[in-house]
Amino acid sequence: MKKQIAPILLVGTLFSLCACGKSASEFKRPQDVSFNNNANAVVVEEDKVEVKTEPETANDSLSLLCMLQSAESACATDSGCYYLSDDVERLSDGRYAVHLMYVDAATQQEIYLCSNAACTHDTVDCTSVLLTEDFPIYSTLLFVWNDNLYIISKAQDYDGSSAAIDYLAGGSNSAIESAPTIIYRANPDGTERNQVYAFDSTVTVEDFVVGDADGLYFITKKLTTQQSNGNGYQTSSERKLIYLDLSAKTETPVCSMDFGDNITWDVIGCSNRMLVLCGVDFGRYVSPEEMHDDDTKIYDDSYDVFATLNVDDGSLHEIYRVYAPKSRSYAVDSDKLYFSVDGSGSIVNVDLHTGEEAVLCTIAENLISGMIGDKLYCYDSSDCTYFFVDVNTGEISHSGLVNKTTGWGLHFIAEIGGQVLVNYDSDGSFSSDGSFHSVREHYGLIAKEDLYAGIDNFIPVIRTGGGMQ
Repeated sequence: MKKQIAPILLVGTLFSLCACGKSASEFKRPQDVSFNNNANAVVVEEDKVEVKTEPETANDSLSLLCMLQSAESACATDSGCYYLSDDVERLSDGRYAVHLMYVDAATQQEIYLCSNAACTHDTVDCTSVLLTEDFPIYSTLLFVWNDNLYIISKAQDYDGSSAAIDYLAGGSNSAIESAPTIIYRANPDGTERNQVYAFDSTVTVEDFVVGDADGLYFITKKLTTQQSNGNGYQTSSERKLIYLDLSAKTETPVCSMDFGDNITWDVIGCSNRMLVLCGVDFGRYVSPEEMHDDDTKIYDDSYDVFATLNVDDGSLHEIYRVYAPKSRSYAVDSDKLYFSVDGSGSIVNVDLHTGEEAVLCTIAENLISGMIGDKLYCYDSSDCTYFFVDVNTGEISHSGLVNKTTGWGLHFIAEIGGQVLVNYDSDGSFSSDGSFHSVREHYGLIAKEDLYAGIDNFIPVIRTGGGMQ
């Protein structure tokens, strides 16, 4: 899995067979639209939720603590980076596990998160060992909050996915129930890992965590498999934003995520006391069959829409929409949305509070791949290098750094203070079809300014384990 760094942001990209571009002047700002969740939610009576209007943390800014949709499971602090190994290993008792790893920036070393010097890291007593039966691979979340390390064990979220299945008589819907999502807390060194909360097994928890000083925010929902013509579609209902007070071990509903607009809103960031959301507005209800059909015409008259959701009163405010972009990319930080239509030759920024739009820069390779520090980075497919765009000035710099062996694009893993942890080289061999068989990846730390300028000043990290999820 190729990962890109995404600190407190999410980058989104959509490609279709009929991609077309629009210039920045064709981007449309929305009218001043505000949806109040209580007034507009279309839900049955038993599914109503009450808005949490007076939280004790009303003055605390929100932080995006982790997001699996960003394709990055690493969890960074100013001194190091936690992540899960991608190698499933057999323990001495025959069970299987992955390892919790840590890269220490000060010593440039990768270690098992285990303080026992005599440990062989192959028993459940080792603090770095996470049994795959308890911590599913590629869906377990890591984050640091209030000076503790948290691990969320959860099944993969297949909401909106489809697959061919054996047709069941009557084509009836069936509810999906799996193991409950469980939150574990540990010391930063991995010791004293304990379960601190378990969600109801009937709900699925989405793949992100937002927190303030005292609590955490999640979206929960109930999944159902809907069957039609021999195909199964997973759909969700009773989708709602909840606030979790871990000290009291209580969930408080904030609002329903159904705003009566036929838009599936996804969390992509946060700003002050607001979540930043995105979705696609088709102007009508679109069935699962239509969504999974190969015909992309339903996007011809659609809009990309962006909004903010106030977690204190449950109100939704649309800030920006773009007509039928087809192939586009975006990123967000705490102040701005950055948006580009592939091939338009520019990137625009949109103020998350006022909706004011401006052209950030003119750049041919305008597909936004991510953000490092206060710079967007855009991939140049012609030579696998990156352009960096300063979000404050629009100034563009070019970095010619690539993987030393493959010549492919660098794999950015995490920001660690003023440095970036990068997969910058690989051991392996090319096959006749051009594919590369990797036997070992090399990680290194590089100062942000050197990365932006393309200066090859990687400090190699001494490796211990295999790759990372």
